[in-house]
Amino acid sequence: MGPEPLVSTSWLAAHLDEPAVRIIDCRWYLRPFDERCGDDEYRAGHIPGAVHLRWDTQLADPDLPASLLADPERFAEAMETAGIGDDHYVVTYDDHHVPVASRVWWALRVYGHESVAVLDGGLTAWRREGRPIDTAVPTPQRATFTPRLRPELYAAKSDVLAVVAGERKAKLVDARMDRAYDAASGHIPGANRLTGLGFLPDGEHWMSPAAARQRIEAADLAASRDEPVITYCGGGVAATGTALAYRLAGFGDVAVYDGSWTEWEADPTTPKEPH
Repeated sequence: MGPEPLVSTSWLAAHLDEPAVRIIDCRWYLRPFDERCGDDEYRAGHIPGAVHLRWDTQLADPDLPASLLADPERFAEAMETAGIGDDHYVVTYDDHHVPVASRVWWALRVYGHESVAVLDGGLTAWRREGRPIDTAVPTPQRATFTPRLRPELYAAKSDVLAVVAGERKAKLVDARMDRAYDAASGHIPGANRLTGLGFLPDGEHWMSPAAARQRIEAADLAASRDEPVITYCGGGVAATGTALAYRLAGFGDVAVYDGSWTEWEADPTTPKEPH
């Protein structure tokens, strides 16, 4: 399969017809940096059997700003409609514009679904290797998905405020891509940068566990029981790539600040530091 939390393209190719495997095409593009539409890209060609789910609509709360994670009932409904249930092994993939596959990997784990991995190399490697592509949109059979919240994986604005105020001990990790970071007005006080996409040095495959650990330790951002980590980014996607890298590196789970800089910047009362 590959080092947790990844699976290889060869593993997925060998298990495409396995009844217990479900595949989620997570493609989505950050405007104005990329004007493509994930829905259109999916319809033009995807891994056979994959369903397309959008992190910012189907898996988000429409009544809250900043595309925050959907509540348990809405999330479960989206999964059940897509044919993803408690007993399924889920593989998520994207094409590395931003690590959306890790966002869906994180979201599933927030709701207690541990049988999930990200496709190493994503659709980019799958296509390059000449593996099958399909345009047929599957009609999934409804499944049963039971959400079981893991609050330690999720950070809200109040959690980050407590860290900034010194009321809670944690390392804040800014995972924004360079373009998003440079375009923003600032960052959360005390945060240090460790970009999510920086863990894909060739733009396609994730670093080895040893290399990921070395990168994290070199930045003096290792997670520990005494000083856990909270990652954030512009809108809650790149931060999940960094969270995946922590698990890949053997540091276990870290929390992701879901609202990230979008929510933080919009609140005039939150402290901000210019770059």
